[in-house]
Amino acid sequence: MTEHGDSIWIESTRDPDGEPVCQIAWGTLKWYASVDDVRETALDLVACAAYAELMMTMVLRVGVPPEMASQLATDLLEDRKKRFFGTDTTVSLLPAGSSKRREAFVLLKREPMDGALSPAEARAMALRWLAVAEATESDQLVSEALRVTGSDDGAQEKLFGYLRELRDGKA
Repeated sequence: MTEHGDSIWIESTRDPDGEPVCQIAWGTLKWYASVDDVRETALDLVACAAYAELMMTMVLRVGVPPEMASQLATDLLEDRKKRFFGTDTTVSLLPAGSSKRREAFVLLKREPMDGALSPAEARAMALRWLAVAEATESDQLVSEALRVTGSDDGAQEKLFGYLRELRDGKA
């Protein structure tokens, strides 16, 4: 599963009268998450990638038995305030690995969906989520400024459509 396959998408939204939120879609599911939760999940994606790689390095290079590496990861996670990484409004994340397949990965879940990313895919997804969080805040400010200055809705739609194209590299 990759972020830009048919799985998880995130995009900027704007509502000058509301809190800034990002729209997330995964398969047929669509929901909104606060910018703060999107940022937290992005950082957690990077942390999970690092944990997963650490576990696999311990098993494959250091020779730590898989059960011991798994227990270490469990112990580290138990010291956290919550069991999963991610947030309730985004996705749940866990670092994982397969000694049989000799690879690390990050597990993602949001009922009823689940999937896995390689550490590199998780880091790329984190960068995208951070960029969308920043775009959402920027779009919110620009939208408010346009509303206050009396710009019509058609001009606003053109402007934000063009901004999306620029951000996606399509303009």
